[in-house]
Amino acid sequence: MDILELVRTAKIGLERKAAHTETCAPFAAALYDALAENGVETNLAVACRKGYHSDRTWYHLVVEHGGRYYDSLGEFSSEILRKRLKIHPAVQFDLEFKLEPRDGCYEEADYDALHSFLLHAFRRAVNEMNSLKVQL
Repeated sequence: MDILELVRTAKIGLERKAAHTETCAPFAAALYDALAENGVETNLAVACRKGYHSDRTWYHLVVEHGGRYYDSLGEFSSEILRKRLKIHPAVQFDLEFKLEPRDGCYEEADYDALHSFLLHAFRRAVNEMNSLKVQL
C-alpha cells in the first residue's frame, strides 16, 4: 500500500494542518491503526529536534515504514522539515527518531473522537484506493 497516497487521499479537512502542529499523536495512531488493519507493518516514532537551539523542545509523532516517516502532510524527514519551516541551510539541524509504543501514545479521553474521525477517513481512503486498483 502506498502510504503517501493514503495520507494525501484521506479527506480530513482542517485536521491535516492541526495534526502537523497540535494533534500529531491521534493522527499517527489512526494512520497506524488503518495500516495495521490492512496488513501493513509499521511503527510509531517520535521525531525530536537536535542540533538547533531553541527555547522550546519539539516532538512530533510520526508513522515509520521501511525506514521512511510519514505525518499529516506526507513524507517526513530532516530535509523536508527544513523546507517546511524555512530553516536556513547554514543552521545545524537534524531529527532523531525514537520508536514509541502504540498503546497510550495520546490522551485517549481527550482525543478519542478525533482518532475515530481520522480512522474512518483513512478507511474510506483505503476503500477508494482499492476500488481504483480494481478498475485498472
